[in-house]
Amino acid sequence: PSLAGSWDNVGLLVEPSPPHMVSRMLLTNDLTEGVLTEAIERKVNLILSYHPPIFVPLKRLTQNAWKERIAVRCVENRIAVYAPHTAYDAVKGGVNDWLAG
Repeated sequence: PSLAGSWDNVGLLVEPSPPHMVSRMLLTNDLTEGVLTEAIERKVNLILSYHPPIFVPLKRLTQNAWKERIAVRCVENRIAVYAPHTAYDAVKGGVNDWLAG
């Protein structure tokens, strides 16, 4: 997180209550409802989503908006969510270096 843009929301975004062991991870560019369904079917414990699915503070957790539904389903299924976004862009050998190369 120290390399991320100050405006960005990176790091651990959803953390199930302990104990939480990670034995399966799913990597995605964007965490959509379809990706989450796949993660649940594959019994994933951690989703690494390049783009943060939670970017602005959520005021409620309802079924009305897709980002809220994702957060609820992750907690219900004990799936942690981590988003590196601009921290991965800025790290040596990261996206920025790859694009410039």
